Amino acid sequence: MPKVLNFVAQSLTALVCVAVLTIAPAPLSSAAESGIDKLKWHDEPLAVPDTSFQDGEGRDISIADFAGKVLVVNLWATWCAPCIREMPTLDALQADLGGDALHVIALSQDREGARVAAPFIEKNGWSNLALYVSDGTTFARAAKIRGLPTTLIIGPDGREVARLEGTAEWNDPEIKQALSELALPRN
Repeated sequence: MPKVLNFVAQSLTALVCVAVLTIAPAPLSSAAESGIDKLKWHDEPLAVPDTSFQDGEGRDISIADFAGKVLVVNLWATWCAPCIREMPTLDALQADLGGDALHVIALSQDREGARVAAPFIEKNGWSNLALYVSDGTTFARAAKIRGLPTTLIIGPDGREVARLEGTAEWNDPEIKQALSELALPRN
């Protein structure tokens, strides 16, 4: 009987080791953690849906209202832990690069809209991000969003040039450099 128990114990130990090795994520390089490698640049820019969403004053607006600017449009929600984790980097990106050439639109997908998103943004101290809300389905469906967070990079011509599904360190120097170059005036 001890041989059987020994065999079972060894088998269980081996099974646990295989499970841990399978489940544990591989270490990421700093470039992969930043997100620059996760950004999927389109061969040809894509049309962006002309679907409206609301600003902090409740006015209907759309991507077209930001014509001429590079937009970092991040779809997020208060219940989405990965979204919340990356929001401080979006806030920092807006603080560093936001202005006439670039704007971050953190577009809440919460069904309760501004009622939950506004106090959540304030509570977390994301003072550089303006409030934008969608009903949680309209813009996301039109833009073919598969999950949260997802970020669309919109060129100054109003077309989607890149997309990132998942999180990124948006204030990473490589990402900031790529966005700055995109915002440069073209002759």
